[in-house]
Formats: sequence, structure tokens, C-alpha cells
Amino acid sequence: MRKPTRRDLLTGTAALGAATVVDGALGTPARALARARPEEATSAAGRRGLLDVAVIGAGVSGAYTAWRLLGPEAERSSVLKKLRRRRGRLAVGLFEGSERVGGRLFSVTPPGMPHLHAELGGMRYLSNQPVVADLVDHLGLRTDLFPVDEPQNLAYLRRHRFTQSQWGNPQVVPYDLPTAIRGMTPDDALLSVIKRFVPGAATMDHKAWDKIKPTASADGRHLYDIGFWNLLLDAVGQEGWSFLHDGFGYGSVVANVNAIEAMEASVADFIGTPAPQYRYLLDGYQTVPKELVRRFEAEGGTAHLHHQVRRIDRDRVDGEEVLVLDLNVWPGGRPLRIRARHVVLAMPQRSIELLDPSSFLFTSDQFLSDLGSIVPRPASKLFLGYDRPWWEDIGLKSGRSVTDLPLRQTYYWGVEGKQPGADPANRNALLLASYNDLDDVEFWNEMLTRPNRLAPVAVTRPPRPMDAAAPGTLVDEAQRQLRELHGPHARIPEPTSAYFQDWVQDPYGAAYHFWQVGAKSWEIMPRMRRPVPDANLYVCGDGWSTGQGWVYGALTQAELMLEEHFGLPRPTWLSPNVYLGR
Repeated sequence: MRKPTRRDLLTGTAALGAATVVDGALGTPARALARARPEEATSAAGRRGLLDVAVIGAGVSGAYTAWRLLGPEAERSSVLKKLRRRRGRLAVGLFEGSERVGGRLFSVTPPGMPHLHAELGGMRYLSNQPVVADLVDHLGLRTDLFPVDEPQNLAYLRRHRFTQSQWGNPQVVPYDLPTAIRGMTPDDALLSVIKRFVPGAATMDHKAWDKIKPTASADGRHLYDIGFWNLLLDAVGQEGWSFLHDGFGYGSVVANVNAIEAMEASVADFIGTPAPQYRYLLDGYQTVPKELVRRFEAEGGTAHLHHQVRRIDRDRVDGEEVLVLDLNVWPGGRPLRIRARHVVLAMPQRSIELLDPSSFLFTSDQFLSDLGSIVPRPASKLFLGYDRPWWEDIGLKSGRSVTDLPLRQTYYWGVEGKQPGADPANRNALLLASYNDLDDVEFWNEMLTRPNRLAPVAVTRPPRPMDAAAPGTLVDEAQRQLRELHGPHARIPEPTSAYFQDWVQDPYGAAYHFWQVGAKSWEIMPRMRRPVPDANLYVCGDGWSTGQGWVYGALTQAELMLEEHFGLPRPTWLSPNVYLGR
């Protein structure tokens, strides 16, 4: 029997998704929607209904792309000049299937805490990510330092509670570690292993990593062709691997993904020298894409929420090849057809997979292979609000504590009265009670009362609104684990607010992605930026980047795509010497 191809799987998923729609459930029967003749768009595209560029997805990479296309550097692009000559100005449309701008940046302001924001998606950036830092400064957005590992914070592992300052004491740390990493923090232990295979790794930047990726090897095998878990198990044994897995707080850091990519990510994100400095947005990370869209619209661009792209095809208009987008406009699911000379898919892997399988890009075996070169990683967050910062009573101020309980990581987020411009008397406080990934996500998902989160989203069903409500059973279990983590001296009150987000649900499919074992990122990334060589179709986002899971990855791939395929010069606010990758 023939082994199913990725195209078979995509076709099957779409069929399953379509089968889940019940006629009449949305007011217009699904079969009628499929038969309906799409309305031709004219308002955004001019008299002929033809856009110069359609950007699909209003997450940070899509918002950035749309803004840059109408920015001051666009005047110096020969590609865009040619498009402008047709009508005197560039027609760019930004289309988003959901009800909001932001994608996996999702900032929620709890009641009674107007200066605190629960970051249910991305929450910080690094000092060694200049494209993000420079953009935030250019946009005039307020930032501050984001503390992580403070010496007084807790580790609660194998039912042993100790402080972060005690990692170096083998009598306290409940793991029988090999001599090579005994007495080390998880950070130092992981770095010591990486340096066995890549000497000098601690100080390498992204350019240095890109240089060695094709050739770096261990025991005659390329590191990109080895699973990181396999490598670590050989290096430090099961007990050492468990120590790294538990102590880091992230299962994905030591999972069986592409070893050379995992090494680079670990060094760049957590353990490099000098130590990375984290920062966060005082008004919420979602302000970045929101501000980009505001500026895009101020330059004459049009943004459309509730516009869900379901199919992409090719056509010819007056002898010119164009791309045809079939959308559903919600509420109601009204069919709409958009034609564009260029289309940018600023969409994650799962959103692309959910397109109609008859879309022309799925006929490319190379594209299907590259689409599957990354593995989705689940993660979820639970924020709890309180009427006081109870953790301060036991000497904890900021940063995080780690545990092998399903909570995994707990961040002492902030106190309203201590924020710039806030009422000093306001003692309301916010806690990131749980930041977890991989198997721990399943633990919390079983307590959700939402519809089946893993059922495919049919192309004739509206995207689910972002619902961050946390059910009571989930909050009760988190409270129990918080008491266990912090010990008998912690007096934890009942929360006043609760927010939960699981990024596995469609159309996101994952919180972030990692490169598959065997993937040659340096070859795949440029191909994905223009996946079908003879079509003006482009892909950008953090999934196929060297900054997976970070806004940095999304912005670098968007910028490289704009420079390579739209001829945009580098923006003046970004140093011309900054290395953005391959």
C-alpha cells in the first residue's frame, strides 16, 4: 500500500474540516457558501479589483510587511515604482481572518490593573535581537527590563524545595548527576555540553552559527542530522537529561529536534556570553503590531478583519499573471474574491495547511517538503490576578520559580502600584502562574470546557474569537500546585481574575516551532520566502527562521523577504550592518 504523502494528509484534513460544518449552524448553509459566486472586491483594489500587494495575516510579520511596503524606503524600490506607475500609488491590503490584530501577540489588561498586561503570547525580546529593539525604539514604545532568574526564587523539583542560589550545592539538588555537570546550574550544564561539540559556542552570534551549520558534526554525523535529546542522553545520561529538562522549565529546549539549531537557540536565547538581557513592552507586546497597522493605514493602506482566506489560485488579467484569493467575510461567511499582483502569506504552518488543498502552491513537492520541515510545539499560559502580591510575604519580588509540577514556570509579574504612572496605593498584582509546554499542555487542556480544540477549522467556519477565560477547575488545580511550589508559609488568596491561552488551537496550531532533525535551515529559509519560483507568492514568519518562537524571527524573515523580492532598501532606523540571517 502506498505511504500517504503530505499532500494526501492536507487533502484529508480539509475534507474532515468541511465535514464538521453543520448546515444552517452559521445562518447560511455550508454547501450554499461553497456554491456561492464570490463577490469581486473593488473598494480596496481600485476599479479593476486588483491589488498590488495582498498581505494575509495581521500578526507581527504581516503588520510589519504591510507597513514597510508603504514606508519611506518604498520610494527607492524599483519593483514598487513599477507597480505605482500603473495608478500613481501603491494599493496594499492587509487581510486577517480573526477579530483582532496581533496573531500570537495577545495582551490582556486585567480589571483593576490598567498598567499591567497579561501576555498570553509573546512576552519579551532580547538585547541581542537588534531588529526588534530598533523597531520598538523607532515606534516610540515604552520598555523596561524583564527579570528572570533571581537568586532568592525557588526551584521545586522531585518534591525538594530550594532557592536558585543553591544550584551549585549537590547536597541540595535532588539529582545524581555525572561529575562533568555536578554543581552546575542547568544553564551552565547545558552550555558545557554544547561546547563539547561546538567550542566557543558561548560567544557565537547568529552569523557564526550560520557559517558552521552545514559542516558541524559529531562522530562522523552532521549535527543537523542528530536529535538533540539523543545527543544529550549520550553526553550526560538519563539523570543529567532529566535535570536539564526539569531545571530549565521548558521541555522543548532539550527535546528531540535538530541538534545544531537547538544549540544555537539555547545559546542565543538563554545561556550565551554575555548573558542575554530581556526587555518587555510596558503597554503590552501587542502594541507593536497595532502601531504598525495604525501607521500602515495612515499611509493609505487598508486593513480588513474577519476576512478569512481559504483558497489561492493563479489567473491572467490583460496578459498579466495575478494571484486570486477566495475569502469568506464574517459574520455570515460571504464569499469574496481578491486579485493581487503579489501575495504575502504571513501565516504560521497550520494556517497554511488549512488552506483549500486545491490551492496551487500545494502542487509543489518542494514546498510541501519545506512546509513540513518544522515541528509544531504546544505551549500554554495561565495568568492569575490577586488583590495583593502574596509572594512578597515570602521574600519573592520578580523573575520566576521553576518546578517539575505541570505549572513548570511561575513568573511574579508585577504589582499595579509599582508601575510607571500608576496609583502607588493600588496593591492589585498579577502572576504568570503557569508557563508550560509539550506534555504539560495536555495536563491543563483536559480541564478546559471549550469545544474540541484539535478539530480542524473548516474553511466555511469563522475563526474562533480569542477567549482567554480560565475555567474554575483549572484555576483550582493551579492554586493547589502554587501552594505546593511555594510551601506552607505562603498564604495564597483566591484570585480576582484568571486568563488562559492554549496556542495549539486552530488556526495557530502551535505556540512556536522547531526545525526537524535533518532540516537544512540555510537552504529552506530562502526557498520559503518565495516558495514557488515562478509565482509572486511569498511566506514570512518566525516558523522558518533562526529565531523560532520570537518576534525577532518573524521580523528578520519579513525584512529579508522585502529586501530580496520587493527591492526595499534596509530602513534607516536599522543599522545596515545588522546580520539578519540567510
